[in-house]
Amino acid sequence: MAAAWPHLDPDASVEAFRDGWFYPGDLASLDAAGFLFLRGRAKDMILRGGINLYPQEVEATLLGHPAVAEAAVVGWPSREFDEEVAAFVRLHHAVDATELRQWCRDRLAPYKLPRQVFVLPDLPRNSLGKVLEAPLAERLAPL
Repeated sequence: MAAAWPHLDPDASVEAFRDGWFYPGDLASLDAAGFLFLRGRAKDMILRGGINLYPQEVEATLLGHPAVAEAAVVGWPSREFDEEVAAFVRLHHAVDATELRQWCRDRLAPYKLPRQVFVLPDLPRNSLGKVLEAPLAERLAPL
């Protein structure tokens, strides 16, 4: 919780507040027509074998499956690739995790495919209802 209160984490404050401006670490890109697309936060980016992956893209793919109610994607520490992709989902109705991986395989590049999809009854949240990735990542033993 310390990160939510800048006066409790001075190092994070120095990094986030510069010259009177707040820098949340948002990552975005512009397409050829000049449209801005938010990709996520720098601290959430997954580095897999030297390639930057945005959890938001994998989450959106999983949410396209009719059985998936919620999805959260985090980096899974890996000796071979730095990080692997781990997905956590809450379902509307039962579906096999293998089917969800196949759903992703049909829609994502191979390097973006979740190594594993974990089905949970609920995703951890803060008091404002935002899904907390840190408790999910803590469940993952390094590969």
